Amino acid sequence: MDKIGNFKSSLCEDYKGLLNLYEASHLSMKDEGILDTTRHFVAQQVQQYLKEKKIDEYVRMLVKHVLELPLHWRVSRLEAKWFIDVYETTEKINPILLELAKLDFNIVQAVYQDDLIYVFE
Repeated sequence: MDKIGNFKSSLCEDYKGLLNLYEASHLSMKDEGILDTTRHFVAQQVQQYLKEKKIDEYVRMLVKHVLELPLHWRVSRLEAKWFIDVYETTEKINPILLELAKLDFNIVQAVYQDDLIYVFE
């Protein structure tokens, strides 16, 4: 914030920083007005950023996803699957990283399935 108490305009150009600030604002405790104000400011700025800037579809999907619900409120395993599916559609894909993420997801899923079989026996 600047000396007057307004948000700095330089924040509006960094969408990654805005998204991180948005995520952090959801960690507020009751009656923390500054974080509530921050959340509303960032949501407006990110939505305006989406309208004004030409950004690739991956970033657009990521921003919309974060604005729907903060990442730390989501189920991590389902988020991993969502990120894998979205990452597959990007142009700058690292095939080794993608394959490793898929293998990890499938291995953990197999462990969960084995655990369920054990529980219901």
